Order: sequence, then structure tokens, then C-alpha cells
Amino acid sequence: MRVIVVGAGKVGYQIAETLAEENYDVVVLDRNPEVISKVSDNLDVLAIRANGLLKPPLMELGIRSDDVLIAVTDSDEGNMIACLSARNLGVGRTIARIRNPEFSKDLAVSKADVAVDYVINPEKSTAYEISSLLTFSPAGQMGDFAGGRVQMVQLPVKPDSKLSGITVQQCGQIAHILVAAISRGGRIIIPRGSDVIEAGDDIFITAKRSEITSFCAAVGLIPKRFRHVMIVGGSRISYYLAENLYHHGMSVKLIENDQQRCQILSELLPHALVICGDGTDPRLLKAENIAGMDAFVALTGRDEDNILLSLLAKQLGAGKGIAKVSRPNYLSLAQAIGVDATVTPSLITAGEILRLVRGGPVMSLFMLLGGQAEIIEFLIRPASAVVDYQLKQLALPKEVLITTIVRDNDVIVPRGDTAIRANDRLIVICRMEEVPAVKKLFGSEERKSGGGFWRRLKGIKFTAHR
Repeated sequence: MRVIVVGAGKVGYQIAETLAEENYDVVVLDRNPEVISKVSDNLDVLAIRANGLLKPPLMELGIRSDDVLIAVTDSDEGNMIACLSARNLGVGRTIARIRNPEFSKDLAVSKADVAVDYVINPEKSTAYEISSLLTFSPAGQMGDFAGGRVQMVQLPVKPDSKLSGITVQQCGQIAHILVAAISRGGRIIIPRGSDVIEAGDDIFITAKRSEITSFCAAVGLIPKRFRHVMIVGGSRISYYLAENLYHHGMSVKLIENDQQRCQILSELLPHALVICGDGTDPRLLKAENIAGMDAFVALTGRDEDNILLSLLAKQLGAGKGIAKVSRPNYLSLAQAIGVDATVTPSLITAGEILRLVRGGPVMSLFMLLGGQAEIIEFLIRPASAVVDYQLKQLALPKEVLITTIVRDNDVIVPRGDTAIRANDRLIVICRMEEVPAVKKLFGSEERKSGGGFWRRLKGIKFTAHR
């Protein structure tokens, strides 16, 4: 299968980079010669300077029925045209970025009419991610799996935390949770039971929401209900976020510097207070009662401003600080200097794209810390090669961990002797370099007869636990 990415901006570049790392055959089309040069120099993909909205470049590629076209240019209309052109040439699936709220609400034609199989909206997805963080206050990052029955939550370990100095195994005895990963010094660690949690770490735990709530209460991370939120920056993310928060019963103050944009937002968001001013000015923040805000969200166009603003807001008395950070290499820096939570639209979108491209048994996907690791949900089909095998028989390496098994209505924290059954949902965390092997193992449809399972397993770069 080939993946053709039309548009190599931040989102397109991230998608191409992630797919290339997973050994997909990727073609990138963009009209900007500098952009194409950057893609060609840094990524193992075929980069072509061409207008991907037109038929001739797509015809030259020889579009096939098993190809996937992903249109992520800056133009919603252009993305729909690219999908229509590709569909007329026989492409298998099309994915388009459509960001304008008017298109999602008032488009006169259906997705089928414009040949779009899947619509992605990075701004809307990012707003949803922030809303999730604001409905569970201790979390620095959250993900839902198995239809919401299992959650993954990132929690900070401060010097005075009850978690500091205890082992992962002891952590799991506080409540029925599993520590799936530890973020330490900007690096993701897939832990063992004997690993010690240190002050300054961030831990990623998975469990049912009720168990996570019990765990947080036991370690002093009492969830707080947010009522008042301040947003700086009037982007589309801000619009979607303000709408979401209103429906969650929160009051919103939104500060934007551009007067024309303020007028538009005032009309679109009658329930929010839109203030025209410089959101980076401490005097304005104090005048607008920043100290009375339960949360502060920095959504300007500059990563540096967002990081510093979220820190400034906390210094001025705000509760939780959240920053939009577009550069993945800034994420560990933001975490190290005390930003409560960050969101990266390109990574959120890349996760959505990967789930759509992979298809098959992959039900959901979540990327951690700039894409260092993934949490993937697999549906184990009856013909899967791993059915009826115990986890210890799979000899998974340290960098791969099955965190949870959802079987019917039961959520199971597995042990070595836990057997995998047909129709289980497996939630697996692994470092990025192990993703192809994990996909091959849990996505296999080959039965075990004749030793075929073991022949397949021998080709996977897995080693036994140490």
C-alpha cells in the first residue's frame, strides 16, 4: 500500500515522517520547492514538487486501488478537490483535512459527493483533547480506549508526592491501575515492577476511570472541577474549545489581539466573553482576574509565547496551565520547566491518520511525548495468531507492554499467565521502534496450525524478558 500525502506543512510533514518510520511507501506532493527540499533531505519518502490538486501529477504516479491519499493543504476546498481527482483515477481511500466550521455544518454536498472517505480536523481534535484535560484536573495528557471503558492518564510526580520513591509494583497496589510508562528527562521508559518512581517524573497509568479517580485521591491528586477558564489566542482551536467548555458548564474568557477576529468570535461565541487586547501583557491578565481562573490555555501562534504564558499565568495565580506546542522537540522542555500540560495538533492528527491508514484490528491509537511511544488498541479476531496464547509465551521485550485486556464488560490488568481470547481488546504500549513488530504480531490473521505462528514470530525482533 502506498500513502500519498498532498501538502507538506506541519501536519503533512508529521504524517509523512510517522508513516515513513513505520516503513510505509510514502509519496509527498507540494508546490513549494523549499518545503519539498526539506522533506527530501530529512525523510525517507518520495518528495515531488507538484500541484497535488490536479490530475496530471496523480496520473504520473499511477494511482492504484490500494493507495491512500491524504490531502492536508492549507485549503479545505483544495483538499476536497484533491480527493475528487484521486477518486476519479481509482484511488482506494481518501482522507481530507477540513477545518472550516462552516463546511462541517453547512456543506451543501455530502462527503460521498466530494469523494472524501474520512474527514480530519486538527483544530477540533486538539480542542477535544484540551477539553478532556479540563474535565480531569490532575491529568497532563489523556486518552480513551475500548469505547471509553479504559483511560490512559499522565500524572506528575512532584517532590512531596506520595509516589516519589516507591516502585511501580507498589504503585499498582494503591488501586487497581497499571503504570504503563514513565517520562523521565524527556525520555519514555516502559517500566518493570521493580523500577522506582522518582520526583520530577511523569507517570502514565491505565485503568477504568473509577480506579484512576480512586488512585488520584489516594495519592493526594484530588480532581478539581473547573468553572472558569481563560484562553489567549483567537484561532480555530480557541473557537472549538470555547464551544466545548460552554457545553461542559464552564465560563470562558477569550483574549485576542486582532480586532476583526474578535468581532467574528463574538458573533460565533455569544456565551463567551471575548476581549480585544494583548494576552501577553501581565497587566491585562491581572485586570481580567487571572488569579480567579481555574485554568489558563495558551493558544497563540508561537510555541515560545504559549510556554511562557502558561508559566506566567500560574505565577499570577491561575490553576492549571496548558500550552499548545507545535514543535515536538519542545515538549520535553515544556514539561521540564513546569508546564502542566501540552497539546500538539500535528501529533494528534498523526495518531488519527495512523489509525485510519492501518485499519484492520487497530481500533485506536495514542502517541506519547512527541511520538517516542504509542499506545495502540487491537481487536483480536478469532483467526488471530495469538488467540489462546498466554502473555508469557509471547516473550515480549521490555519495550512492549500489554497494559489492559478488555473482555466483554471486564477490564483485566493481565499477568504472565493471562491468555488472550478471541474478540479481546488489547491495549498495548510500545516504543516507536517496536511498532512494526507489534502490528505484525497482533494484526496477524494466521492460525497456529503447522507451526505457522512460531515461524512468523521468529521473524519479529522480540527478545525474552530479562
